[in-house]
Amino acid sequence: MVKRLQRLVGVVLVHALAGLVILPLLALVEPFRKIRFTHLWCARFGPLAYNTHLFVGNRILNGPEPGTTRVFFGAKPANRPLFEMWKRVIPIVESRLLSAFYHYGGTMLSNTRFFRPLPDAFDDQRPVNVGAVLSFSDGESRRGRALLEEMGLSAGDWFVAFQSRDASYHAKIGKGDSGTHRTCAIDMFMTAAEEVTRRGGFAIRIGAEVGSVLPATGNPRIIDYATRFRKDWADIYLLGTCRFLLSPGTGTVFVPGLFDRPVAQANMLPLLPNPIGRRSLYTTKILRDAQSGRVLTYGELQAMGAYDFNHPNKAFLRFPRELEENGLIAIENAPDEILALCVDMFDRLEGIPAAPEAVRLQQLYNRRFLGGSKGHDLLPDLAPSFALRYRDLIEG
Repeated sequence: MVKRLQRLVGVVLVHALAGLVILPLLALVEPFRKIRFTHLWCARFGPLAYNTHLFVGNRILNGPEPGTTRVFFGAKPANRPLFEMWKRVIPIVESRLLSAFYHYGGTMLSNTRFFRPLPDAFDDQRPVNVGAVLSFSDGESRRGRALLEEMGLSAGDWFVAFQSRDASYHAKIGKGDSGTHRTCAIDMFMTAAEEVTRRGGFAIRIGAEVGSVLPATGNPRIIDYATRFRKDWADIYLLGTCRFLLSPGTGTVFVPGLFDRPVAQANMLPLLPNPIGRRSLYTTKILRDAQSGRVLTYGELQAMGAYDFNHPNKAFLRFPRELEENGLIAIENAPDEILALCVDMFDRLEGIPAAPEAVRLQQLYNRRFLGGSKGHDLLPDLAPSFALRYRDLIEG
């Protein structure tokens, strides 16, 4: 009751101050200089990276907004070092008061021309394709190399970052996990990690919070950074300097692209792929009918709305309850499927072309199921090995 009363008082005060003072002042200044306020999505790691990336990429392509001063504001970022790096690129006012003011202002502020949200719609994703938008300072690079040396890497060594998705992070921050159906086991990634080391690299397991240590392998080139070395600043450094990231769908996948690094994304769900760049690859979770046990084709899932870019929830199967409501069971990728995805990613980076049949299936998948995306030039491809394995689901 007390919180509701506090919120009501806050809303009334903000609306009065905005309506009587702030908005009229901004309107008076408008003929001389356009002032626009933009709230950064700070609470989650993914939006802090991705939505800010959209704006910065668009500015790189189109130049500054003529006659406009844009003020970004936010507070309590999910990752402080990334937030500080953005400050080097765009002007950010860090203020809990301003963020609370915007929060209490609600639609009154967000619907005016003076408050512009960060881009989010699929139509706005094209500007991401501009190469690196962030870089490390000399000091950050020295600090990062020192960490790699501490973990056993020498100058000239390369690594792949990898992770799974469990409930530990959301349990820690106490905001609830709306994506429990996207979780997967770290054990499933270990065969791929061994392949990285077989090729001469290091496999570094990342994660802000993890439910368990890595299974014992006896392989010193597989490093459990998440439980032994992990720091906020080092997360960004590893994601920005890895050969690629091997990961399921979580906010982390949006960080490598800030530094023009690709992603091999396993267990995609929902089925609308994240715009993580044309060099990247992905696999999906397989969906099974709970009653019959039959695996559904992508065509059947399309008929259920799985590729509706205007879905009310922004994507079908965005929330775990939708699985139960539609009688579906999500099956995570097996170790050999994640291994094949990893090999596909190495092939792509080394310029080894996919088999012609795999390319045909990739193109068919894109044409049949992703034709509604205007930002398709930014989407990764279905992994060639995965397309060949599940050709019946693509063609069915």
